[in-house]
Amino acid sequence: MMSRFFLLSLTCLLVQTSFAGDATRVERKLDTLLVYGQGFIFSVKEPEGWRGDTVNAERFSANIIFYPNSQTPDKAQAIIRVLIATKTDEKIEEDLAHDMSEYRTQYPNILFKDLTISHPKYRVLPKLFTVPDNFYEYVTYINPGPAKKFMFSVSMNKQKKEASAIELDIFQKIIASLQLL
Repeated sequence: MMSRFFLLSLTCLLVQTSFAGDATRVERKLDTLLVYGQGFIFSVKEPEGWRGDTVNAERFSANIIFYPNSQTPDKAQAIIRVLIATKTDEKIEEDLAHDMSEYRTQYPNILFKDLTISHPKYRVLPKLFTVPDNFYEYVTYINPGPAKKFMFSVSMNKQKKEASAIELDIFQKIIASLQLL
């Protein structure tokens, strides 16, 4: 009788441990979000301490937005917007140049600075649009290649001061994790 109880207890413990291990593995996978719309699906990793939000994204002209867990999208110190758009061609540098021209018309004192942002597989064009002490818009266009009809535009807006090293790291991680499926 004692050995059956011991065997049953040991079996329950092994089953619990097995399920606990599975739960941990599942939890680790939950940081990757799928975003879909008309004719597209992409994945993006949700950085630790930040929330991916598709519900409020449309108000920010995006497919998904990211902001710190401790903040709301309307009061976030930094908000990262990811937008997918149809490409007309592979010359996304012309799209970036057009946007820079539009900003220059609207903000005559604007400065453009190069950024060091990368993606493991896709071509990226990063740029900082800034009117110092007013706003800092970190912009990156991402081209998944000629076989894909979509491109990404990822931006992070900061008011009054530049992004911190942590915010820039989060921006880089989001960009590096984007995968057009």
